Amino acid sequence: MRKNCAIASIFAFSGLLLISGCDQKREEIVEKPVPVVDVAVNFSDELPGLGGEATGLAFWDHPTLSFNGTLIVANDSGVTSYNMEDGNAVSRIGDHKAQGLAVGYAGFGSQAAGFVTFLDTDESAFRFYGIDNASRAFIPLETGPEIRGAVRGFCLGRAPSENAPTLFVIQKAKLQVFNLAAGSEGIRVANEATIDTPDDLVSCTVDVDGTAILASTSGAIYRLTDETAFDTPFAEGEIADAGDIVVLASTSGEDSAITGQLLLLDKSTGHLHAFDRNSGLALGVISFNDASNQPATGNANVFNATSTNLGAIYRNGVAAFGIADSANEPLVRLVPGNSLMNGLSVAVGDPISPRGKLAETPEDGLKIPTNYQPE
Repeated sequence: MRKNCAIASIFAFSGLLLISGCDQKREEIVEKPVPVVDVAVNFSDELPGLGGEATGLAFWDHPTLSFNGTLIVANDSGVTSYNMEDGNAVSRIGDHKAQGLAVGYAGFGSQAAGFVTFLDTDESAFRFYGIDNASRAFIPLETGPEIRGAVRGFCLGRAPSENAPTLFVIQKAKLQVFNLAAGSEGIRVANEATIDTPDDLVSCTVDVDGTAILASTSGAIYRLTDETAFDTPFAEGEIADAGDIVVLASTSGEDSAITGQLLLLDKSTGHLHAFDRNSGLALGVISFNDASNQPATGNANVFNATSTNLGAIYRNGVAAFGIADSANEPLVRLVPGNSLMNGLSVAVGDPISPRGKLAETPEDGLKIPTNYQPE
């Protein structure tokens, strides 16, 4: 049974402690799944000249100017950020063979300190780099945890009350959990745990309540809420080769209820399988065409999306696909978030900032913004 709430709780899982984000059980879903309907969506733009096949994609939310947010791309030669407004390169991390990519924040609101993490495959260790709120430049921080064995996927996120996020790392039949904290040199591991899992998990994402959501290679999706999380999938699609999974959360209505979608990439087709965030019901399968009505994401090997306002046509978020084998060179293709929602006939809600919110009054609890600088 899935749990859904807005506060963090601690539960015993395989004899270890894990920070999760839920306490209230959802009502049993008895409706039949909606019919899955293919919807075609044209992509809007592309980013060529990557210098290598993308191994990870992420987005950074600017503290005050939405159009100054960045798309961040990892590949075998390093990590580069690009301005969302014009596609120009902003900052680069070289000399690392980067696999995967995730962005997190320490602190709250406009003063929250963003950072990027990726797996350095040459060193079998995670790297942390801060992102300066003014210049948007990458700032080297202390090295993250070392990993033994192959990494299948990882994700980064936090519950609303947590100052810093948790790093979830998928390996064969286990999930490594690293609760992070702001340290004197940036980000450090506060504590860690290991959880036994099915042996076919390949990707994960973190919901706005702090709950990790994991996907198997065949399209089974699990919400990591308690010791029964892997008994029955929360959602499931007919997928030949599942890739990255993303949760898009937003608020709607007078009570600002949290709604959203889960998007799971099928790398064998380049299609996205969409599910309702709250119920797990299938919403549709999204295919992508270019201006000449040809498949646009058939060779996508990585994917990410955000509902954050990134300005102009991306004011309702954006989806990005790393295309491994285009006609000329590896590139990234972009699709506006409202195109995805319109294709699924889903209302566009109000975005939830990954930066979180500062306490507005003393009664809300003291929140000290974290602005770290390397020594």
